[in-house]
Amino acid sequence: MNAPTPQQEPPGTESRDRGSAQAQRLALGFTVVSIGLAAWSLFPSFPAGQLIAVVTVLPLLALILTLRFPGRFRIGLGSGYGANLGTGCILAAGTLAARTLSDVNLVSWLPLTAFAIAVALVFLIVAARFETQLRRRGWRLLLASVFVGAYAFGALGQFNTALDRSAPALLRSRVLAKHLGHSRLAMHQVTLEPWGPLATASDAHVTQALYERLQPGDTVCLRLGDGAFRMAWFSVAPCR
Repeated sequence: MNAPTPQQEPPGTESRDRGSAQAQRLALGFTVVSIGLAAWSLFPSFPAGQLIAVVTVLPLLALILTLRFPGRFRIGLGSGYGANLGTGCILAAGTLAARTLSDVNLVSWLPLTAFAIAVALVFLIVAARFETQLRRRGWRLLLASVFVGAYAFGALGQFNTALDRSAPALLRSRVLAKHLGHSRLAMHQVTLEPWGPLATASDAHVTQALYERLQPGDTVCLRLGDGAFRMAWFSVAPCR
């Protein structure tokens, strides 16, 4: 009686397994980096420019990897094929949106909010039409849309100020009060009396150093820019 012949694995199986293991390690590293950046964002004393640049690039890198290696990577929640880059993307999008809310002073947040909602709705419609993995569970699709909108909100808000090349208008206002923001982000805010385009008292984000220096009644100088995407923004500085 002949002994059974061991079943041979199909050609390329070892190579695929090795590629899958590498993809899992890369996905783990991607998530760890995103967690580190999210923690870094809680300390605004660190260089914000480098933080925002890396956080903005991470979801784009995940998208490139998913499109280039569709069998090895995915951006999604739960179990399934491919190494999951979704957790890192969620953290990056949340970090970007949170830093925009805590760093940027817009005259009106309505245009930016409307843009983010529009992007989320477009993603929702397209994903529902083509992405069966998300369509099977509606809550996943809705959650993904929320974070896509958060990414759009944060990225456009940051680029609107970073890419603005308009000549700023210089105005003055007076500090009515100051207070810390009610969030885990270290948000330092001052309440300014009506000025320029703002007809009522409004809050503005300032650096920690300026926050500690200013007192109610102090006069501050405001630099009002048009914004690269025509969303007017301003910064607060001490008057010389």
